[in-house]
Amino acid sequence: MSDHPGIRIGAEYPVLEVITTPRRVLLRIPERPDVLLERDTPGLWDAAMFTVVSSRVPDCWVAGLKDGQVTLAPQEWQRPGFWEDYFDGEPTAGAEYERLRAEVLAQA
Repeated sequence: MSDHPGIRIGAEYPVLEVITTPRRVLLRIPERPDVLLERDTPGLWDAAMFTVVSSRVPDCWVAGLKDGQVTLAPQEWQRPGFWEDYFDGEPTAGAEYERLRAEVLAQA
């Protein structure tokens, strides 16, 4: 397997959110966890691509259940439409993301 432009083999990535469905587990990973970008584009990646190196769970994560999908993430990110608002550049969603991203990364 070769590197992807957003993910490098052998690198460690903090997980911002875990989403489980009946068929797979997805991890939301920041574009560049080491740099606060003007606009981060946190992507969803298949958990099968990664090896867990830490069992720490951020204090701000809560479990949510909707339509058979379990999500572990900050409560604010689990509201309907949060990610759409974030990627559409809605300022409140951007501020919530930056605040909670910093909290998750501080505990990584």
